[in-house]
Amino acid sequence: MPTVSEHVAKAEAFERVLSVFDEGNPDHWDWIAVVAFYAALHWVDAYLAILGNHPQNHRERNLIVTLLPIAFEYSLLYSVSRRARYEAGHISRGRAIQSRDQLLPLIRHWVQQQLGTMP
Repeated sequence: MPTVSEHVAKAEAFERVLSVFDEGNPDHWDWIAVVAFYAALHWVDAYLAILGNHPQNHRERNLIVTLLPIAFEYSLLYSVSRRARYEAGHISRGRAIQSRDQLLPLIRHWVQQQLGTMP
């Protein structure tokens, strides 16, 4: 099972990948949302790892997240990501940018506070 630091490293790697996408290119909007979600997933898993909890799938993780203060943001990011991954239509530019610039930072900040890496 990955450690807290391994989850943090993976989350940070996904966040670095976000800079590669052109937010003006509609073909990239789905990917922005998907990569933002997976960065958030690893931030959440880093927090859960300090509790000794290692969810094996989205269902387990989603149930646990409902008990956290970031439940709304994570749920919205998960939903947008699923739409981008599994539905034929693209998500909007606004939704992609919201995923990257609002939802992901809120989740990261909360987790970092829990990990003691933010004031």
